[in-house]
Amino acid sequence: MEGYPWWPCLVYNHPFDGTFIREKGKSVRVHVQFFDDSPTRGWVSRRLLKPYTGSKSKEAQKGGHFYSSKPEILRAMQRADEALNKDKIERLELAVCDEPSEPEEEEEMEVGATYSSDKSEEDKEIESEEEVPPKVQGSRRSSRQIKKRRVISDSESDVGGSDVEFKPDAKEEGSSDEISSGVGDSDSEGLDSPVKVASKRKKMVSGNGALKRKSSRKEMPLATKRSTGISSETKSTLSAFSAPQNSESQAHTGGGCEDSSRPTFWYHETLEWLKEEKRRDLHRRRPDHPDFDASTLYVPEDFLNSCTPGMRKWWQIKSQNFDLVIFYKVGKFYELYHMDALIGVNELGLVFMKGNWAHSGFPEIAFGRYSDSLVQKGYKVARVEQTETPEMMEARCRKMAHISKYDRVVRREICRVITKGTQTYSVLEGDPSENYSKYLLSLKEKEEDSSGHTRVYGVCFVDTSLGKFFIGQFPDDRHCSRFRTLVAHYPPVQVLFEKGNLSTETKMILKGSLSSSLQEGLIPGSQFWDAAKTLRTLLEEAYFKEKLNEDSGVMLPQVLKGMTSESDSLGLTPGEKSELALSALGGCVFYLKKCLIDQELLSMANFEEYIPLDSDRVSATRPGAVFAKANQRMVLDAVTLSNLEIFLNGTNGSTEGTLLEKIDTCHTPFGKRLLKQWLCAPLCSPYAINDRLDAIEDLMAVPDKISDVADLLKKIPDLERLLSKIHNVGSPLKSQNHPDSRAIMYEETTYSKKKIIDFLSALEGFKVICKIIEIMEEVADNFKSKILKQVITLQTKNPEGRFPDLTIELNRWDTAFDHEKARRTGLITPKAGFDPDYDQALADIRENEQSLLEYLEKQRSRIGCRTIVYWGIGRNRYQLEIPENFITRNLPEEYELKSTKKGCKRYWTKTIEKKLANLINAEERRDVSLKDCMRRLFYNFDKNYKDWQSAVECIAVLDVLLCLANYSRGGDGPMCRPVILFPEEDTPPFLDLRGSRHPCITKTFFGDDFIPNDILIGCEEEEEESGKAYCVLVTGPNMGGKSTLMRQAGLLAVMAQTGCYIPAEVCRLTPIDRVFTRLGASDRIMSGESTFFVELSETASILTHATAHSLVLVDELGRGTATFDGTAIANAVVKELAENIKCRTLFSTHYHSLVEDYSQNVAVRLGHMACMVENECEDPSQETITFLYKFIKGACPKSYGFNAAKLANLPEEIIQKGHRKAREFEKMTQSLRLFREVCLASERSTIDAEAVPKLLTLIKEL
Repeated sequence: MEGYPWWPCLVYNHPFDGTFIREKGKSVRVHVQFFDDSPTRGWVSRRLLKPYTGSKSKEAQKGGHFYSSKPEILRAMQRADEALNKDKIERLELAVCDEPSEPEEEEEMEVGATYSSDKSEEDKEIESEEEVPPKVQGSRRSSRQIKKRRVISDSESDVGGSDVEFKPDAKEEGSSDEISSGVGDSDSEGLDSPVKVASKRKKMVSGNGALKRKSSRKEMPLATKRSTGISSETKSTLSAFSAPQNSESQAHTGGGCEDSSRPTFWYHETLEWLKEEKRRDLHRRRPDHPDFDASTLYVPEDFLNSCTPGMRKWWQIKSQNFDLVIFYKVGKFYELYHMDALIGVNELGLVFMKGNWAHSGFPEIAFGRYSDSLVQKGYKVARVEQTETPEMMEARCRKMAHISKYDRVVRREICRVITKGTQTYSVLEGDPSENYSKYLLSLKEKEEDSSGHTRVYGVCFVDTSLGKFFIGQFPDDRHCSRFRTLVAHYPPVQVLFEKGNLSTETKMILKGSLSSSLQEGLIPGSQFWDAAKTLRTLLEEAYFKEKLNEDSGVMLPQVLKGMTSESDSLGLTPGEKSELALSALGGCVFYLKKCLIDQELLSMANFEEYIPLDSDRVSATRPGAVFAKANQRMVLDAVTLSNLEIFLNGTNGSTEGTLLEKIDTCHTPFGKRLLKQWLCAPLCSPYAINDRLDAIEDLMAVPDKISDVADLLKKIPDLERLLSKIHNVGSPLKSQNHPDSRAIMYEETTYSKKKIIDFLSALEGFKVICKIIEIMEEVADNFKSKILKQVITLQTKNPEGRFPDLTIELNRWDTAFDHEKARRTGLITPKAGFDPDYDQALADIRENEQSLLEYLEKQRSRIGCRTIVYWGIGRNRYQLEIPENFITRNLPEEYELKSTKKGCKRYWTKTIEKKLANLINAEERRDVSLKDCMRRLFYNFDKNYKDWQSAVECIAVLDVLLCLANYSRGGDGPMCRPVILFPEEDTPPFLDLRGSRHPCITKTFFGDDFIPNDILIGCEEEEEESGKAYCVLVTGPNMGGKSTLMRQAGLLAVMAQTGCYIPAEVCRLTPIDRVFTRLGASDRIMSGESTFFVELSETASILTHATAHSLVLVDELGRGTATFDGTAIANAVVKELAENIKCRTLFSTHYHSLVEDYSQNVAVRLGHMACMVENECEDPSQETITFLYKFIKGACPKSYGFNAAKLANLPEEIIQKGHRKAREFEKMTQSLRLFREVCLASERSTIDAEAVPKLLTLIKEL
C-alpha cells in the first residue's frame, strides 16, 4: 500500500488448496506467509514479489529497495535470515499459519482505476501524446485495497531453474501505489491534476497510513475461482525470479508495456537536440565551451510550443535544472518523466507506465524513502509541488486580459532541492540514517606567490541538519596540510567551489581524498558571490532579524560582524583578512538559496569561527607555558587519523576495529557527535585533562547513579536536530514567502501529526534531561571535577553552573494545549492564556453571540412573540424566524425579508447584520490563529533556543564523560589513570608506558591474549645508558608487531589527552602537541602520487611542522625506492629528528646498516620486537620463527623476511634461491665495510687497539 515497505515472507502451498499459485489470464498470485511475531498469510500478486538474499545484501542496506529502520521489519528480516540457512524441508516447518489475514474471496483494485479519478479535464491532455490506446475496462471495476510489496525468499518452490526473465504483466502494473501512479492506463489521463480527490481513492490507504502490526495488513486474493492448471511459463518465471534484472530490462525495453507495444527507443531518446553530441546549455554553449553549464539544457522554443501546457512546464523546469531528478507532483503522486523515469526504474525499482514516453511514479506519502534512496546514491532531487488549486487558477485567469492555453494550468513550483549536503530531515524527507554530521563545504582559494608554495583558504561549512555554520580563513603550506586536516575533522559529503579558482594541489585533494563527495563548481560573481555581495545580501534579506536585537547595531551575528571592516558601521565592507571566508559563505548561501533552505538555516544565526588547531601555537620562553592555555588542542591531521584508524579502518572503510567503535558507548546522538570532536582534537592543557580525569573518577565512584542516568539517556531523542526542525517549522520568514507555504499537500494531516510528534518528543526529552540533573545534583557536592559540576548544576543555584532552569518553560508547554488530542488529530488548539490572538478572538465570538441572544430577547418582547428563533447557517445565520400569524401585525420598518417557508418568514435587521459581521470577523481571526497556531507555537518555543541548546550541550558533555567512564572501568585488563606533567627545564618531554596494550585489540590473530609492552621515550630510567634519547629505532622480524606497537603508542597518547583511562599499568607523559605518522605503504592513484612520493610528502610534513613536544611514528621509511637511496634518506631523517628537532620518535626500519650507524649515538636508543628461532640453519625454509610480540632493548640481528615468504606459501625452491642471493649481498656488504675500516685505519698514524679485534671479526665473518 501507499508508502508501505517491503516485508520478508515465505512462499508455501495453501493449507487447503495444496498449491502456491493462482492464475487467471495474465494475473498470477502467489501464496505467502509473512515473517512476524504473529505470522499471517495471504495471496500476493506476482509482480509485488522480489527474491530476498539476506539482511546483509546490498538491497537491504541504506539506499537499497529493502532498507528499513523499523524494528518490526528488522525482526522480520532476522527470521528470514534464519530461514535462508535452512533447507526446503526445514522451511516448511515455519509454515504455521492456517487462517488467512482477511476473507480470501475479495477482489483486487487496480491503481489505474482510481488514479484517473484524481485528474481534471485540463490534466487529460498530455497522455494523448503518448499514443496509448484506451484501456478496455471490464463490466465492473474492482474495489479491492492494494497490497503492499513483499520480499520473497529464494527456493520457495520445487520448480526448476529457468533463464526466462520475469517481467510484470501489463494488467498488473497498476496494482501498487508504491511503485506506480497508474499514469498511462488511459489516454484521457493527463499531467496537470487539480486538488479534487475521488472518494474511491480513500479506500486505498488505512487510517493511520502506516503498518503497525500484521493484523492490519490485508491479504485479499481474487474473487473469481482460480485456474486449476498452471502454465509452464508461470512456473519458469517464478523460478527465475530476479528483480534487478527486471529493472534493468525495463530501462532498455520499455518496462511495463506489452511486448508488442514496447518502443525500440524512448521518446526523449529520439530528440535530436537532446543527444550528447548536439546538446547545449541554456545559453546555447556546447559541452566543449569553457563556460558550459551542465546543470542547464537548451530546449527549442518550437518544441515547447508543441507540448501540452503541463509538459511544457516540466520541460521549462528541467531545462533550468538538468542535473536534478524532478519529482513532479500530479494529484496525489510524484511523477518522473523521460530521463528521470529511467533513473527511477533503475535505482528505485519503479515500474514504467505504458506508452512511448519513459514515465514512472509513486504516491506522495513515499517521497521520503524514495528521495533519500536517490540522494544517498549521489543524485540531486527536486520536489515540484502544485501551489494552486483549480479555483485559484480560475480566479487568476479572470484577472488576465489575454488568456492563453498555457495560463489555464495549475501553477507548480520547485519547493525543495535535496542533495547529500543539504538534507534537513524534515517530515517529508524522513529520518537520518546515522548520528554523525554530514557537511556541505564551500571553499575559495588564493595563492600567495607564483610558486604556489603558500596559499590562503576561505572556508564555510555547515551541517544542514543542525543549522550550524563554521566560517574561517587561514594560510596553508604547499602540501595543503591545514585543508587536509579540516576535511578529515569535518568530512564533507558535498563541496562547492568557484570555477577556475582552485589550484592543482587542491584539485588533487578533491579528486583523491574527497572523491566520494559531490563536487560542484559555481560561476564566479553570479553564483559564487564576492564578500561585498554576501554581506549586502545577508543584510537585505534580514535573515537574522528574529534572532538578533535590533538595538545591537548591524544585524549580523557576532562572528560575521567581526569579519567586517571596523571603519564601516553599516557592515557592508569585508575585513582585510576575511574576504575569502565571506566569499565562501556567499557560495554557500547561494546554494542554500537554490535548495530553498536558506531562510530556515540562516535565521538560526548559529555561526562559529573556524580556526585551524595549529594556528594558535605559543612561542613561550618557559617550556611549560606552551600548554598553559586551556583551549589548546592536540593536532591530528588527516594522515594520522587514517593511519591510527581512529574513525575508519583501512580494510573496508568501516568503523570496525577503530578507536571510535571501542570507546563509543554514548547513548545520545548528540553525545556521539561530541565524542567524535573530542577524539579529533584532544586536550593539551594538563589542567583541563586532569579535570576530565577527575570527572571520570567522580562518576566511577557513584555506579548506582550513573546506571540510572544511563537508562534515562537512552530515552532521549536527537534533541539537537529536533530543535533545528522546530525552528524550521516556526520560521516566520519561511511561512511568508516560501513555495512550501503555498503547496497543496494531500497528506497534510500526516505531516502535521509528525511535526507534533517531533515537538512532543522534544518536550519529553527535556523532561528526561531535568530528571537526570535532579539525580546528579544529589551527589554533585562530592565531585572534584569542575567541568562535571558545571554541566549538572543549575545556573539559578550557582553562578558557575551552566545548566539552565527549564522547569517554568516545560510547565508552560505542558499546559499550552491538549497533547494527546494534538497527537491524535494533527491539530493544535491552544488553551486559554497561551495565545493572546486566539484568546481575543474567542472572547469576541462569545461577546457577539451573547449580544445576538440579548437582541433576540428584545425582539421577542417587542413583537410579543416568544416563539421567534434564529435560523440559518454560514453567512446567512441569525435570521429572525417569525410565524405567519404574527406577520399580520405591524413589523418594525428595519425588518428586511430574507427567506420564507411554509408557516413562517425570516428577517434580518441592520443591527443583526452588524453583529453578525463582527461575529464572522472574530471567527475568521480564530480560524487564522488556529491555522497558524502550530507555526506560532513552534516559533514561541524557538525563542528560548539558547536555553534549550545549552541544556543539550550540557547533557552531551555528561554523556561523553559517562562513555569515557564506562570504558575506563570496563577494560579487558589493568586500566590506569594517565599522569600528565608540565614540561619544565628539569622535566623535558617524555613518554612512559608500562604494561601497555593496544586499545582496539584484545586478542591476537591466533586467539591468544594481547602481549603488554613497555614503551619508554626520553625517560629518566634510560638516561644512564643512552642519555636523553628521544628517538627509538625499532627493528624486528616481519609480522613481529612493529607497526602495531607504533599505532598502540599513538592511540594511547590520544586517549590519555582526551581524558580517558588507558589499558596500561603505568602511563606518564608530558603533553603532546601533535601526533605525526608515516605508516604503511600506499599510493594515491586518484591524485597521481606514487607510493614513494606519498612517503616523502608525509615525511616532509613531519620535518616542517614537528616540535620538541610532538610524537612522531615512522614505519620503514625509504622502502619505496632503491635500497641505498632509501637507507640514505632514512639516515638523514633519523638524524634530523633525534639531534635537531628532538621530538619523541618511534622509527621502525629493516635497514640494519642504519641501526649500526646509530648504535653508539646517545640521542638514539635501539629496541626490537623479540622472536624465537627454532632449527636455525642455512635453509630458511626449515626454520620456525615464533613471534613473542615483546618489545625489548637492543637491535634484532635479522628481519627474517624468508619466514614471511614461507608463511605466504612461496615455493621452497624460490625461498632457497632467494636465501643464497641474500647471503651473497651480505658478504658483499661486509667486504665493503671491511675495506672501509682498513682504509680508515691506514690513514691513522697508529692503529687503535680496539680496532684490531673488530677487523679480525669482520675477516672471520667473510
